[in-house]
Amino acid sequence: MAYQLSFFCRSGEERGDEALDRLLDYLLASGDRLVGEWLGPFMDSVAAFRLGTGSSDSDRPVADLLTLELHVGVAEIAESVIAASPNDERGIWGCDLLATVTLSGDNPDWALVCTASGPLW
Repeated sequence: MAYQLSFFCRSGEERGDEALDRLLDYLLASGDRLVGEWLGPFMDSVAAFRLGTGSSDSDRPVADLLTLELHVGVAEIAESVIAASPNDERGIWGCDLLATVTLSGDNPDWALVCTASGPLW
């Protein structure tokens, strides 16, 4: 089964890789061991990474890797914002970042999603 979570945020970054770097720096500062790989290349406004919590005794993840995709720019995500909140009842108009986390496999890394939810959304 696959789960897809979308978050509308305000980040201030102009490039997807800048926003992703900021998130990864935050996660690495937490002290958790991480494993992952860049996906792409993509256009300037999009960045993606496969990421998971690493095992303390090997280079293997403790759960299935998640896919994190970031789209930055008010104009770039405007259609998604309007579709999610046509009348801005959720207060997300003006967001400049759309983060999509996809978890799949038999053992999704929910703990990492909870850790990552702090800095951007």
